[in-house]
Amino acid sequence: MDDDEVYGLSWPGKRAAAREAARPATASLELDPEASVSPATTGNLVIEGDNLEALKLLREEYAGRIGTIYVDPPYNTGNDFVYNDSFRGEGDLGGRVHGAWLSMMYARLSVARDLLAADGVGFVSIDANEVAQLTLLLSELFGEGNVFSTIVWVSNLKGRQIRGGGPAGTHEYVLCFSRDATAVRRFVGSADELRRLMPAVYKGAPYPVKHDERGPYVTKNRLHNTNSRFNEKTLPTMVYRIHYHPETGEVRVSDIDDDTTFPGFLTVMPHPNARPGVRWHAWRWSRAKVLAEHADLEFEVTGDQVRIHTKVRDVDAMTMKDLVIGPSTTTGQAELRALGLARVFETPKPVELIRLLVAVASDPDGIVLDFFAGSGTTAEAVMRQNARDGGSRRWIMVQLDEPCAPGTPAAEAGFATVSAITRERIRRAGERIDAPGVDTGFRALRLVEKSV
Repeated sequence: MDDDEVYGLSWPGKRAAAREAARPATASLELDPEASVSPATTGNLVIEGDNLEALKLLREEYAGRIGTIYVDPPYNTGNDFVYNDSFRGEGDLGGRVHGAWLSMMYARLSVARDLLAADGVGFVSIDANEVAQLTLLLSELFGEGNVFSTIVWVSNLKGRQIRGGGPAGTHEYVLCFSRDATAVRRFVGSADELRRLMPAVYKGAPYPVKHDERGPYVTKNRLHNTNSRFNEKTLPTMVYRIHYHPETGEVRVSDIDDDTTFPGFLTVMPHPNARPGVRWHAWRWSRAKVLAEHADLEFEVTGDQVRIHTKVRDVDAMTMKDLVIGPSTTTGQAELRALGLARVFETPKPVELIRLLVAVASDPDGIVLDFFAGSGTTAEAVMRQNARDGGSRRWIMVQLDEPCAPGTPAAEAGFATVSAITRERIRRAGERIDAPGVDTGFRALRLVEKSV
């Protein structure tokens, strides 16, 4: 191997993008009271102007404070919708097809990294055109292990024949990233809500709710680890005997090779392991945890046989899967139509898709940032989630004041810029939120060049 060969993502303009990210902001933010809604009391922001400059200015106040980032950037498809979606330039070949787009994303994600909290989570929507490049880019900026999941969103189940041959496309992706994947909690949502929203993905009847002296619970899993790789050889401290007294509820533990019995107690051995060379599956709880928290175990006694299940106290909790089927591009258009904004934006994301991400990944009092705000779907999603769970999340939307092309539905509806669509959609959506205490206002800020 040649000494100068290294693994990595490189393209023409990468160094220039890094320099641009490091360059101080040259603009300032100015309040537009007339475009704002309840500016004196709101904690939300809608910023009009170049998002790179806006991110640099936000860094001064919000560094390390943003709990959730969601962005839906241009996909670099080569098409021009109501916003620019082509970064290819003239005569692009090889890396240059992706290079300008990568430079644009590199600079913005570099600054966004400084804004994201240590335990924060980021999401980027993308399609197959740039998903490979974006994955490598996020891995470089945040660390390979911190690009921790890829959610497949079935955006159009009917399928679209984008290319001349091959299958019809049905899905896009949402890449999930963080500054520290070990700090990311499980994406847990409401089981009832997930089943309602995506019955094809979350099947089966709800678990029956039981009660004990501590309140309601459900049982989903046995105590033993179902993975045969965890056994007395690989995890010896987690292989032991459990003794249970069915009348008193007392629990004891002993070594796996200790055949001591206790009067009135039933002995529960680990689950047998079919892997060659070993005998037992490991338990999922340590000895100390079993002794200290056995009230959160259910002992199912049948004769002299005992099955041990773990109790889940959050009876409506369910872990989100990395597949979303239900909310679609058609849904997004219908939501705009319901607000009286039909066809003013070509490809709005459905509110329920983003609300679901907000629900499972954000703190109830956190800050959500979207610096490719588009039609403002993310702001509506956060307001709806606050209305649903009583949260006080704030949001920051950034959208370029890109002109709406003459003859487009947006221009014919009277919108001069995409940022005007953003503000109007959020205003109308906020008027429909019927929940006391939900902040539906925003301060409208504009980027202005600093005076010399």
